Amino acid sequence: MTQDSHGGNDDLGGIEIPDDLSSLDSAAPQGETGRHVEEDTVAIFTPIQNGRVLAAVCALNGVQGRCIETSAGAFAVLDDTSRGATDAAGQVVSAFVKQQPILAMERRAGQITIHRWMAGVKGDKLPPGLALDEAPGVITTLMSGVQTMDELAMTHPGKVFDARMSKFQAFRELRAASKDAKKAYKAQQENKKNSDPNPDGSGE
Repeated sequence: MTQDSHGGNDDLGGIEIPDDLSSLDSAAPQGETGRHVEEDTVAIFTPIQNGRVLAAVCALNGVQGRCIETSAGAFAVLDDTSRGATDAAGQVVSAFVKQQPILAMERRAGQITIHRWMAGVKGDKLPPGLALDEAPGVITTLMSGVQTMDELAMTHPGKVFDARMSKFQAFRELRAASKDAKKAYKAQQENKKNSDPNPDGSGE
């Protein structure tokens, strides 16, 4: 996922779903066997670049868990792994993102299922083999059961954020993040203006 200065992106890392790969729809994860794989996992992969922002968005909408920043967007692993939790999280988070799709993922009994969500509406089902092949490594290890969020938090300090705050705290986090983004954008524009030899657009 690529992102502009306002937090958007143009795609989901170039994921395409060719017809001849439809057999991957029920592909089993390629990770190790054991407790990690046997435990259910529910997660959301978003174009939101800031893990702190995604954590606040989740908490504000009653979705608890932990978020990790990746090179392609923030990824949330949810505390609630009950049936229906994936759709509930996909709906509220995609409604916040609005203009960009997100991926709602779940692993149950070793099988991974992935659906695309857009502006609160559930979309097509994606072949997990292809979707995970295009995803950052931390997402692949989490969804395949090779590593847990606890283990990744130890190896990625400063990249993991709790989405277990109150709605009031979440609102404050989003307000602070919005102010920071506006300041960064203003500074970027000011720097661009100051580095322009002809700020008025005139020629030499």
